[in-house]
Amino acid sequence: MGYNRPESKWLARDAMRGAYPHPMLVTLVYVLLTGVLSSVVLNFVSEPFQAAYFYLTETNYEVEEILTAIFTPQRIAVILVMELLLALYSWVMDYGYTSYSLRLARREGPSYRNLLDGFYTIGRALAVNFLSALFVFLWGLIGMAVYVGFVFLAYLMHSVTLILVGALIMLVWMIAISYRYRLAVYFLLDHPEMGALEAIGHSRHAMRGNIMALFVQDLSFLGWLILSPFTLGILSLWIGPYMGAANANFYNWVVYGAFPQRPQPGGWNGPYGGM
Repeated sequence: MGYNRPESKWLARDAMRGAYPHPMLVTLVYVLLTGVLSSVVLNFVSEPFQAAYFYLTETNYEVEEILTAIFTPQRIAVILVMELLLALYSWVMDYGYTSYSLRLARREGPSYRNLLDGFYTIGRALAVNFLSALFVFLWGLIGMAVYVGFVFLAYLMHSVTLILVGALIMLVWMIAISYRYRLAVYFLLDHPEMGALEAIGHSRHAMRGNIMALFVQDLSFLGWLILSPFTLGILSLWIGPYMGAANANFYNWVVYGAFPQRPQPGGWNGPYGGM
């Protein structure tokens, strides 16, 4: 039996309705601790660079003087280091939000504290994200090489169509590669004894033949994502846990062969035992 996307999404919405605290509030806290915090920090760190624009447009100082005074190696180093730290922080927080979403889908009563789960296993959280990004980059070089080849052929044959074909092939390749590692964090959450490389290997194996199913599910949220800006981002607080729980349901189906079910009196009746 194939993956039942409508049922997965219905179960995600149903899990949200019975959750406390409300998933929208948890997502709001997550957004405040990630996007908003990062914006505030970067705005503070990059303030000298913003001042450069003022001096360039509103004063008579020479460009060389402004660049020498403001764009110093020390300041550039500070902002680069800060961006790196924020990226690492984002990986850890994403791990926590995935943990929250998995527990939400399984109706295990997750709360705000699950957003910090990544800090309790920070080494594994960073390792799985770093290695996944590294493998996507390395495999992506193949797609880039194919694209360059098509560009070269397009130059020889004076065909713009070949450039578009090459770009499409590279895009499909990059999507397929990135989806191979989408389940790695879930494996780490379910198996504390597992290392990052092992989790990535399990994810790669589990996603064989299932990439299109998850891709179509992601596309099914596109309409909601387009509408979100028109609600000043409020809709995104609902979409976040909805997508997160649906993705967790996908993981449950791929790995355990079934979706999480409602807990019944006397214990859990899903495929996870007492987990």
